[in-house]
Amino acid sequence: MLTLEPIGIVHSPYVSKYDAPRQPGVDDRRHEAVVELMAGRNFEQALEDMAGIERIWIVSWFHRATTWKPKVLPPRSTHKRGLFATRSPHRPNPIGLSVARIVAIDGLRITIAETDLLDGTPVLDIKPYIPYADSFPGSAAGWVDDDVRSAVFDVHVDHDVHVMAPADVLDHARRVLALDPDPHPYRRTSMLPDGRRMLAIRQWRLIYVVDGHDVHIKAIVIGDSNDEMP
Repeated sequence: MLTLEPIGIVHSPYVSKYDAPRQPGVDDRRHEAVVELMAGRNFEQALEDMAGIERIWIVSWFHRATTWKPKVLPPRSTHKRGLFATRSPHRPNPIGLSVARIVAIDGLRITIAETDLLDGTPVLDIKPYIPYADSFPGSAAGWVDDDVRSAVFDVHVDHDVHVMAPADVLDHARRVLALDPDPHPYRRTSMLPDGRRMLAIRQWRLIYVVDGHDVHIKAIVIGDSNDEMP
């Protein structure tokens, strides 16, 4: 029998899955999170000699993932891929591996930046990031090398949408649509009967049109409150 016990928990501004960046270190927002280690387990001593270490690996448990499938649709792919060729959190054993930059250490609290971890994520282990051993920038990444794209679309938001939409919803919409506004189940974008497109974010439905490399968000409505993005 394999038994794992968390050593701590993450306190993060990313409450919902749609809030978090798809990979650590690729988000231009400057949010910080805290890894709070459990008291009474001598973790104060385990944190000794961390001075000078800039980044750490955080081994975590994807506590929101309850099922898995052998093939998944990654956000930057147009068709399904084998699970083990992706970073999907929905795995047979939902173990996460994220790198984060250390901002400060105060007692049992490690403030980190450049992370993708959700609030409440259990932490299983922490290891130092060692550049000479952990970085292989010339390594081939298979289908990712072919599919990965930088933001190529300019996103414009109509005034009425600016007034109605929560700031975090617009922030997420800009990131998603700048990458690719085409219909995609993972990104919850779809084509409407009239030719316009729709992006679903929680209970919000953003209606947009695409003109070349420009995306115009024209309207926002509230959908079914029971169909919120998790």
